[in-house]
Amino acid sequence: MSTRDLKAMLCNEQLVEKCFVKDNELILKIKIEKLREIVKIAQEAGLNKLLTINVVDLPRTKTFLLIYTLSSLSSRDLVHIKVAVPRDRPVVPSISDIYLEADYFERECHEMFGIVFEGNSECRGTFFLDKSIEGLFPLRKDRA
Repeated sequence: MSTRDLKAMLCNEQLVEKCFVKDNELILKIKIEKLREIVKIAQEAGLNKLLTINVVDLPRTKTFLLIYTLSSLSSRDLVHIKVAVPRDRPVVPSISDIYLEADYFERECHEMFGIVFEGNSECRGTFFLDKSIEGLFPLRKDRA
């Protein structure tokens, strides 16, 4: 499937705030409440692998930017889905039931930034098993 085909399938005005192609990769900006819906459509379109979930901490705008990178193993298409999450209520719906590999990435984002993934019952420590540092979220910029 080409990037143009993916754009036609995923860039629905009711689901996506912003949609563009850069360096032959499709980039979508969406609202939190549309995440699961757009991820399901992407999976049905052949994007069968979640490569990563990245977090950018933006303290000036009081948000976290989550970037989900999806890929098709057969065509090597890449789609980046960007979701802004408020720092004062960092809650996002889990996609671990759609992409099994999301479980690990969501746990990492929770442990490093304090983002809660609703529906992921496995959001427990991955790296820091010492309970004395629980809740410190070491990659938040406000810790510096």
